[in-house]
Amino acid sequence: MTEAQLKHAITSDWPFFGVSPHGDVLARYVPFGPVFRWNWNQMVPTTVQGSDLCWLLHASAEEGHSMNGAEISKQDKP
Repeated sequence: MTEAQLKHAITSDWPFFGVSPHGDVLARYVPFGPVFRWNWNQMVPTTVQGSDLCWLLHASAEEGHSMNGAEISKQDKP
């Protein structure tokens, strides 16, 4: 999905399944439910929802990585 399509899906409160341009897999399974993201072979609720999630996706895209990119680098360090 494009960034605009993903923002619309996140803020519309309807079920969707999509992949961001940077590889984040996001989904909402029930109307008005939370948005989940793929993380280590499971779907987990995102820490933020709605327009805050749109901002987080935009910020991570500006930095050139997915939302999981920061978490992966933390886990790789001893």
